[in-house]
This record gives sequence, structure tokens and C-alpha cells, in this order.
Amino acid sequence: MFPTTPATILFCVLLVAAPSAVWPQAAPSGGMVEYQASATCQGCHGQIFNEHMASQHERSLSNPVFQAQYFAELLPLVAGNPALLEDAKLCIACHAPIAYQQGKAFVTRKDEIDPTWAGVTCDFCHTMTGFSGPTPGNGNFIGAPATTKLGPFRREEDWHHAYSKFQTQSEACAVCHNTVNHWGLEIKSTYTEWKNSRYAREGIQCQDCHMTTNGFLTGGKPVYASGQAAQMGLAEVPVRARLYTHRFPGAHSRSQVEGAITLGIEAERSAVSPGNVIFVLIRVDNERTGHKMPSGSADLRQMWLSLRVAVGDRVIAVPAGSLRSTVPYDVAGKGPFDQEILGQDIPAGSRVYRSIFVDQSLRQTLSSYNAVRIIFDNRLDAGEIRHETYRVAIPPEARGTVTLQASLNYLAYPSSFAARLGLPRPAPVEVASARAEIPVRPLSP
Repeated sequence: MFPTTPATILFCVLLVAAPSAVWPQAAPSGGMVEYQASATCQGCHGQIFNEHMASQHERSLSNPVFQAQYFAELLPLVAGNPALLEDAKLCIACHAPIAYQQGKAFVTRKDEIDPTWAGVTCDFCHTMTGFSGPTPGNGNFIGAPATTKLGPFRREEDWHHAYSKFQTQSEACAVCHNTVNHWGLEIKSTYTEWKNSRYAREGIQCQDCHMTTNGFLTGGKPVYASGQAAQMGLAEVPVRARLYTHRFPGAHSRSQVEGAITLGIEAERSAVSPGNVIFVLIRVDNERTGHKMPSGSADLRQMWLSLRVAVGDRVIAVPAGSLRSTVPYDVAGKGPFDQEILGQDIPAGSRVYRSIFVDQSLRQTLSSYNAVRIIFDNRLDAGEIRHETYRVAIPPEARGTVTLQASLNYLAYPSSFAARLGLPRPAPVEVASARAEIPVRPLSP
């Protein structure tokens, strides 16, 4: 029996009132436990519920990119390649984990999954107890639906919640944010990237960026909101010094991408003469991010740095030099697959930060399930500060001031990928910019 406190009574009323609120599952002990629909949480956790409903976790199954990749591209190939069946099951395990546990491991139609159990729900995360195997990944979560919800608060003043260290650790995210395909290739490595970084060594977790008010570290530390995690009129709700936001901003969130990296720019000289050559240094700072940039679906993500020089009304794009002695994948337009993959998405000559996945024929692929190798990866490491050097020729007719303008941009996926799957063409996002002015010395009479 639960204690009949006002909070208990209110919770029971909400549970009965919520449509399609629970899914019973046999517990190992032989008793019955329940997954509760996210709508059940709304009555007491209205703000958190609204944040979650607007998040990519809630839309993980309905996301148009996932739907196109899974239903339009992957499923038709499964019949001819049984090895892809396991990859397809892993997709459902992470994009609809409760439905997966209900026996819907292999979904062939969109209507096979009850909308109540679509996406990553509140109760899935708050009843997950750990992962199976030596490391988290590939949807190896352990789901244990129960009335008591697991979370980060150590104060346990009622039956409804219990402290769980697991919910405060990056491993809770890693179960679905690290993936190995059937070729044995790690195609999503955000957790691995974090694990190999100084942030992991310093104890900074995924939650310290993706569940905070700013979305980034501020002065090297997370900044959390404070307040009440619930809004209830019949019970006293404690004020928490650390309140976790549930928007989970990431690669799909413009607010998270803008400002994720900072830029600095300076010229080697304080003034220039017409016709001279100078070197310009751009500082690309990834200290705010606890994983590589870009991360996640690295086969799709593109990020590039451009430098433009303005002299009066004349604007000159300055190309980056390749840092490679072999194929210059680090300069847009010079890679052997750039015309096919990037088209006109990225200005030619830009420094591009990306991973190149190839299939069995050694051609670049944007379908991670058929990737067998990663032949290039120059993405920014977690916490890395990278310096890019540009050679700038000052025009002989330059007068007044030379303006240097650097910009770092991000694209969630190339337009070629969008065209192939009938998706909207994504708009590039400016991550950061930097500007400097150099006076031009007057010519001697």
C-alpha cells in the first residue's frame, strides 16, 4: 500500500484520468509494474512536461529525418540483406524504446506503434536502471518500469521518487548516443568522444550541458536553474538549488549550435601596405563542448570555416590551404566526392570539419548502416583550440582599411541527402563569427 498523503491522492487521480496511461509488464518477481505515459506527468510537472514535449526526445520516432532513413531507405533493404535486420531493430530500440520492450523490435509500418509509446518518454528515462554488458551503447539499456521514479534528487521525502546516480551520469545518455553498426564500425561516438576528453576526467557529464539553462559550460562550469520540480497545491514542494531542464538541445537545436564554438582573429601585422602578403590567424575554440564538433550523426554533419577580406566595396574569399599530403578532404570542393555530396552547400575553398564514411566500394556514404570505414576525420576534439592560418594578398589598390571577416557555419545534413529522401533542404546556421580591421599604410608620395 502507498501512504495516503495528499501527493499520493493527486497522483492517483492523474493516473486514472490520463488516457492510455499505463502499459503493464510482468516484473521478474512475478508482480505487475507499469510504464506510464508522459501525459501522466503533466499535472504535477507541467513545466518539465512542456519542455520535454518540445524536445527531440519526444520526437525521436516522428522526426522526419529518422522516418525517411528508416522507412524509406533502410527497411526496403532488409529483405535482401538480413544483416541489416539487427541495425533496424537498434533504430527502434532507441527511437521508441518502450515499444521495443513491448515486442515491437522490428517495425515495418508507422502505425504499428501506439503514439503513447512513441519517442523517448518521461517514464522510460526515469525508470531506466542501467545497461547490460561492459559498456553502454546500441540500445543496451535496462528498463525497469516501476511506480517509484528515479532521478537526481537525493532528498527522498515521499514514495514517488528515489535518487539514482545513473540518471546523473553520461552513461544514461550513452545507451543510445553510441552506436556500432553490423560491420562493427562505430557510427555514432558522442559518448566515446566525451569519455576520451578531459571533461570526463573532470567529472563533467552530458547533463551538465544538455540539461542546463545556457546549454554550455560557463566559465568551465554548468549553470542550472533553481526552483520547484513540481507544481502541486495539495503538498509542499521543495525548492531545488539545481533544476534540470528537459529541452535536451543538441545538433537539431539552433540555440545549441549558435555559440557552441567561439572564434578569434588576428593579423600578423598591425598595419599593411598595398600589394603586401600577410598571414591571418583564426582561433577556433571548442572548449564549450564536451565532445567532437560536429558530433552525433557525423556522416551527415558538416561544419566549415570561411574567411573573407573586404577592401572598400571589393570582397575577396580567401581559400584555406590543405593540411593533408594525400586527398584534401579538409578543403571544400577538393574531395573526390564533394560535387556529389556537397554540391553548392559549402563555398569552395572553405576549411571543412567532417568525417568521411565509405561503403564497401570505398565511395562516400551518408547511410551509416552501410559504412565499413571512416577514412577521414578532422572534426574538432572536445575542448580543443585549433589555429588556422590563412595567406592573404593585399590588393595593390587597397586604401583605408582592410576588413577581415571569419565565419563558422553548420549544416545538419547536405542538400543531396535531403533530395534523395524527399526532406526539406536544411538552412545553414552560423555558429560563430569574428572580425578585425587593419589600416592600410598610405603610399609614399
